Amino acid sequence: MTQQHEHLPANHAPAAWKPIIIESFVAILLIVLLYTGISKLIDRLSFEINLQQHSIFSEHARLVSYAAPVLEIVIAIALIFNKTRQAGLAASAVLMAFFTGYVVYMMITLPHLPCSCGGAVAWLSWPQHIAFNALLTVIAGITFALNRKVKTS
Repeated sequence: MTQQHEHLPANHAPAAWKPIIIESFVAILLIVLLYTGISKLIDRLSFEINLQQHSIFSEHARLVSYAAPVLEIVIAIALIFNKTRQAGLAASAVLMAFFTGYVVYMMITLPHLPCSCGGAVAWLSWPQHIAFNALLTVIAGITFALNRKVKTS
C-alpha cells in the first residue's frame, strides 16, 4: 500500500484542513461574541448593576456596561472580513484572556457574585466560566496562528 501523499515531506502535508478549521473556529468566536454582546446590550441595566457590585468596576460600571458589549460586537464584525480578521482574532484572544483572568479573580475574591455575562453564558458556574473562556482563548490563539500561516502561503 502506498500513501496518497508519499512524495511530500512530512512537514509539508496538505493544508486543505486549515481553512476548514479557521472558518469553524471563526464561526464559534463570532457566535459567542455576538450572542454575549447583544445579550448584554439587551439586558444592559442588569449588566451594569452586576458590575457595580465589584470594586474593580463600581465607579465605571455604566461605561463598561456599554463598552464591553460594543467591543465584543466590533471584534465579531472584524472576524467577518478577510482584511480585519487577523486583528479580530488577536483582539478575540486578548479579550478572552482578559475575561478568563477576570473570572479567576472573581472566583477568588467573590465566588458568590452573580455573573455579568450575557445570555446563557450567565448560567455557567465560575469554574465552567474559566474552562469556557480558556477554551475560547485557545481557539482564538490557534486560529490566529493558522490564519497567519494560510495568509502567508
